[in-house]
Amino acid sequence: RFKVETVLTGLEVPWSIVFDPTGNMLFTERSGNLSILEKGARKHRVIGEIDEVVHQGEGGLMGLALHPDFSSNGFLYLSYTYRLRSNLANKVVRYRLANGVLSEKKTIISYLPGSAVHNGCRLRFGPDRKLYVTAGDAAERDLAQDPSSLGGKILRINDDGSVPKDNPDPSSAIFALGVRNPQGIDWHPVAGLLWMTHSSYHR
Repeated sequence: RFKVETVLTGLEVPWSIVFDPTGNMLFTERSGNLSILEKGARKHRVIGEIDEVVHQGEGGLMGLALHPDFSSNGFLYLSYTYRLRSNLANKVVRYRLANGVLSEKKTIISYLPGSAVHNGCRLRFGPDRKLYVTAGDAAERDLAQDPSSLGGKILRINDDGSVPKDNPDPSSAIFALGVRNPQGIDWHPVAGLLWMTHSSYHR
């Protein structure tokens, strides 16, 4: 049996939710806010307003992941849409969260294709402690099969943004291609297989 309970209201497109080791809930809103609902609390508070975020269409502040050693290093990862000259793009950044304050911003991936749709932007650390990043095709479907583009792919990187030596191609962050707009990823608890959901449409 399941019980449906409203936890928070009045949010603007909440997108990604994670829990820290003490049970606090952190979440993003596509408009650019990173917030925390502390365990046992009834009201959330904003801990970061990411000014660079462009909330347009399906784009905005989306992915959120905590480092496997978050308790000791405070590393928090975000992926979001921003404006690159006259175009939209996506990036992945890392912050240190300490005492409710974000600091030490570091760009992990500086450019992923972006548009008002098909941005991907899910972040998850896998059982291998590598950071997996979903990247949409930015509505350019040919990018998903193009190995020279990171669009329409699942990427696998080290926690500092470097490429793992045991990737399918040791010179590339690409882990899987041809997926267009991957949204959710998780791992089978026994077999260790990566499962993915994606959103796409055809005209």
